[in-house]
Amino acid sequence: MADAPLDDTVSTYNYEVVRRFTLMTLFWGVLGMGMGAVLAAQLVWPQLNLGLPWTSFGRIRPVHTNLVIFAFGGGALFATSFYVVQRTCKVRLISDWLANFVFWGWQVAIVAMLVSYPLGITSSKEYAEMEWPIALWVTLVWVAYAYLFIGTIARRRTQHIYVANWFYGAFILVTAMVHVINHVAIPVTLFKSYSAYSGATDAMIQWWYGHSVVGFILSVGFLGMMYYFVPSRPNVR
Repeated sequence: MADAPLDDTVSTYNYEVVRRFTLMTLFWGVLGMGMGAVLAAQLVWPQLNLGLPWTSFGRIRPVHTNLVIFAFGGGALFATSFYVVQRTCKVRLISDWLANFVFWGWQVAIVAMLVSYPLGITSSKEYAEMEWPIALWVTLVWVAYAYLFIGTIARRRTQHIYVANWFYGAFILVTAMVHVINHVAIPVTLFKSYSAYSGATDAMIQWWYGHSVVGFILSVGFLGMMYYFVPSRPNVR
C-alpha cells in the first residue's frame, strides 16, 4: 500500500493544540526552574522560607519537581507527540474537541497541584503527591490523551508506523499503568486518602512508580521526540 499524499498546509493539521502546549511548556519550565533556584537558595539561607509553612522547603519542593516533570516535561511531550503523530501519519488528530480537553484538562491538573501542595494537601509520596481527586482527574485526561494519540495512528494514511510513535505510545501506556496502580487509595475525606497498600509493599510499589514514571516520561518519551526531530534537521520537514 503506497503512502497517501497529503497537503502540508497549516489548515491540514491541528497545530493550534501544539502551539498552546508549546507556550505553556515554556511558561511552566521557567516557573519550575525558578522554583528550583528558590529551593537551592533556601538550602543556603533557610530564612528565605519567610517563616511560613506554605513557603517552607518541604512544601514547595514537590511544586518544583511536579512542575519540571509533569508541567514542563509532560507539556513538551504533549506538544511534540501531537505534532509528530500528525506529520508521520499524514492525518489530522481525530478530534479537535478531545485535543482541547486534553490541553485544558492538563492545565487544570497542574494548577490543582500548585495550589494543594503548599497547603500540605498531599499523599506524601514523592512524584505522586497528588491527592485522590487530582489523581482521578489526571487519569481521565491521560485516557483521553491515549485515545486521541492511538486513534490518530489507527486512521493513518501511511503503511508503516514511524519509530517515534512507538516510543510515544510506550511512554503513554506505561505511564498510565504505573499511575493507576500507584494511586490506588482509600479516600477518607475530600482532601485526604490512604494508600491501599501497606508497609514494604507500599514502599516497593511507590518506587517502582517513581523510577518508571520518571524513566518513561523523561527517557522513553524524549527518545521518541529525538527520533523524529534529530534525523529531520538536515532536511527540515
